[in-house]
Amino acid sequence: MKTRRIVCLAAFLALSLLFASCASEKSYKLTEETFFLVMTNMQYNPEQYAGKEIEYDCFTYLLEDTEGNEYFCGVRKCSSGYGCNCGKDTIIGFLLSYEGEIPAPKNQSEDTPDKTWVHLKGTIPSSKKTEIKIFAYNEGEIDYNTVETVVFLSFEVSELTVLDSYEGLSYYVTK
Repeated sequence: MKTRRIVCLAAFLALSLLFASCASEKSYKLTEETFFLVMTNMQYNPEQYAGKEIEYDCFTYLLEDTEGNEYFCGVRKCSSGYGCNCGKDTIIGFLLSYEGEIPAPKNQSEDTPDKTWVHLKGTIPSSKKTEIKIFAYNEGEIDYNTVETVVFLSFEVSELTVLDSYEGLSYYVTK
C-alpha cells in the first residue's frame, strides 16, 4: 500500500512538471476577439509573456520622439489604451526590432483602416518597457508645446508577412 502511494505521488509530480513545462512553452496568437484584452494584459503583466512566441496582425506605425529619433511600431488604434493618459484615442502595440525591412506606414496621419498591414511572429524579449516622449496631437495637428510620454514593450520579429487585404481586421480595437 505504501509503495503504491509513493508510485502515485511520483506519477502525479511527473505529470505536474510536464504540464508546467508545457504551460511555460505556451504561445499566443492574438485574434480579432482577443487582441485588445491580451495586448492590454501584456502591457500590465509583461513578465508572463516574455520569451513566449506571439503572433498578431497590425499596421506599421512610425513614431518620432521629441528629439527626432524614429521608432517602428506594430499597432492598432484603440480608445484610451494602455499608456495613454489623455482620454483620447491612441495606439496599442509594440516597438519592433527586425533584421529585415519593415514596410513603411501608409496613411499614418489619417483616421482610416487603409494602412500597411502585416502579420508578425516573434517574442517579447523582456518585461522592460521603453518610455518615449512625443509631442501631443491636438485636433489632428502636432502641438509642439505639449509633451506626452508613451510606453511600449519591445517585440523581436522573427517573421513578417505583408497582408494584401485587411478585410476582417479591425483597425480600431476595443474591449
